[in-house]
Amino acid sequence: MYKLTRLVTLADPASASALADEIHALAAAHFASRQLVAPALPGSHFGGDLIAHFAFDDAAKRADFDAALALLLAAPAVASVDGVAYEGGAGGRSDPELANGVYRVLLLSIDEGTDPAVVARFEAETRMMPHYIPAIRNWQLSRADDAIGARRWTHVWEQAYADAGGLMGPYMMHPYHWARIDRWFDPECPDRIVDARLCHSFCAMEASVL
Repeated sequence: MYKLTRLVTLADPASASALADEIHALAAAHFASRQLVAPALPGSHFGGDLIAHFAFDDAAKRADFDAALALLLAAPAVASVDGVAYEGGAGGRSDPELANGVYRVLLLSIDEGTDPAVVARFEAETRMMPHYIPAIRNWQLSRADDAIGARRWTHVWEQAYADAGGLMGPYMMHPYHWARIDRWFDPECPDRIVDARLCHSFCAMEASVL
């Protein structure tokens, strides 16, 4: 599956609904196999005002849509966009029929020149999180093929939860998160490999897109 995610920050958040309608129509015209366009919920960090997430059956369809979407997002109403294009990576689904839950996406940038073996260890430890944290219902960790925005985003970490409480409580506060994952992000830890600027964003969803 060829995926595209955009975190859209608006000059005027009041325009979010109208822009979301335009994005939905554009995605339908480009035959997106899955799409989610929704306001970012309070608690997002550099997560934009709108989360726009899409999946396509092939790379050409994604590229055509990406070009059309870029024109739409070049409007004066849009202040900035962070995003990635990627082929869905390793993932799992314990609740594929999850409905009326929460979709969360984290865009992160690993330092250039990091030893590939260290990157692989970071990825392996991240993929183990759902094993320890059952609040993560569905998930996918992917490497970015292309990125736009404040950083050269290298990875996309996506999850689905039954509600925001599962993200903000059992996920964020879990001992595995503290002991194994935080060190990759902590500027005071010698294991740090992830740039301090992150895009953490989440929104309501009717059905899981993972």
